[in-house]
Amino acid sequence: MAQYIDRGTKGLRGERMLSSTRRGFLKGTTTLAGSLLAASLTKGTESRPLPTVALGPRQVTRLIAGGNPLFGYSHTSGLLDRFMREYFTDQQVVQFMLECERAGINTWQSNYPAPLERQLPLIRQAGCKLQWIALADPWDIDRSAITAETIWATAQKCVVRAAKHQPVAVALRGIETDQLWREGKLEVVRDFVNYVHDAGFPAGVSAHHPAAIEALDSKGWPIDFYMTCFYRVTRAPEDFRQEIGMIPVGETYLAADPERMCRVIRKAAKPCLGFKILAAGRRCDSAEQIREAFAFAFQNLKPTDGVIVGMFPRFSDQIGENVRLVKELGA
Repeated sequence: MAQYIDRGTKGLRGERMLSSTRRGFLKGTTTLAGSLLAASLTKGTESRPLPTVALGPRQVTRLIAGGNPLFGYSHTSGLLDRFMREYFTDQQVVQFMLECERAGINTWQSNYPAPLERQLPLIRQAGCKLQWIALADPWDIDRSAITAETIWATAQKCVVRAAKHQPVAVALRGIETDQLWREGKLEVVRDFVNYVHDAGFPAGVSAHHPAAIEALDSKGWPIDFYMTCFYRVTRAPEDFRQEIGMIPVGETYLAADPERMCRVIRKAAKPCLGFKILAAGRRCDSAEQIREAFAFAFQNLKPTDGVIVGMFPRFSDQIGENVRLVKELGA
């Protein structure tokens, strides 16, 4: 309609209307071209395989699926823990693994809670070939008071339990590593690493405290990789008093922690798998915030490093979203 009016209108008013129409047309074609280009780039990213890094003799994708949500470890609240457990039935866990594999992820990581005893056979029966990094978590064996002696005894049992499922690696849980570092008993970590190697697997060590990673890396022990938490969630009350002058309620995430850990990661001689890069869901309020967290991680990790990310795809395609980000930012 506007074109017919422009053609029949004389003078400056008609010229302005025609010019406006042309600008609108050009703007529309430019927007369309941009959309088509963006779609083309997205399609190219989706068809590209996930980048990989070496973990012992294996190649693992730089995005590794974390197991915490599968077993209700939200690190947020008991209510969310329960919500996660209700969502992740045995069948849903199998479906999650298959979806990760279809999206291009080739490895997942978790401890060995009771439900996994029945779920691992179901995962394999479904044809899923995802590699598993087992976390030696003493709480899977005994939830009584943890000492250096009980850490060593229960960690060995964890390795034996996991070994029958042929993990690609076994790592000591970070809570225990941090405790052993504080108590000056890191030789237990050395013994654990040797025990895992004797069992035939690459050995990793997880930690939340950057100083624990620094201490371990300086010893030259045959550790194959580190799992490095972006947030130091194992602070003792006296640590909080010293750093922020008060004791918070519940698990606390400090904004300065990721940079502190990344400085250590960049100096570490061994590959590092960063975890809690989204602060256990606290940095997931928008797509922009999630992207910023992934961008920070891959800008600060070494090319030989990857990330472990827990996913809870109840309300959105977190698997696909995270895979696209890692293909783009971690290539």
